[in-house]
Amino acid sequence: MQILTDRVFPDEPCMQLQEGPYTMPHPSGKGTWKRWVQRVFVIRNDAIAKHLIDLGPLEDFERATPIILPSEGENTVAQLQEHAERNRHDDRYYRRREEMKRESTLIPDILRQEEAKLLAKQNRTVIGPYQRTQRGAWPREHVVRTLQERRHAPKLY
Repeated sequence: MQILTDRVFPDEPCMQLQEGPYTMPHPSGKGTWKRWVQRVFVIRNDAIAKHLIDLGPLEDFERATPIILPSEGENTVAQLQEHAERNRHDDRYYRRREEMKRESTLIPDILRQEEAKLLAKQNRTVIGPYQRTQRGAWPREHVVRTLQERRHAPKLY
């Protein structure tokens, strides 16, 4: 169970500050909406209290990077909020994310692997109770030889 507080003071010792997307109940009481929220955890009376600061709709912060700033009480709320503010307006990580997306071959690689798996499944030999079907590039002689070896192999049971 968390202790919730309705306000924090700039000179209070802070345990942690988190900033990022957060699903909150809609003010109309119907459903939820995504907001960019700053969660501040302060130390009060030997307990940790949580305070939420709604910074606005998630669409306004698409270039911002979510951040977690840990502290053991050595930093104040104002110090961590200053770091979070600096991070919110710095687009260095946004540019890095976009650069990595452009260079990434993850999706094409996965599609190629799935296609190879599908082709491997289509090239399988299907041996049913009344039918033998050979598909793909397997030579018929190899399959016949393999079946004969299995038939003439000594049974171990």
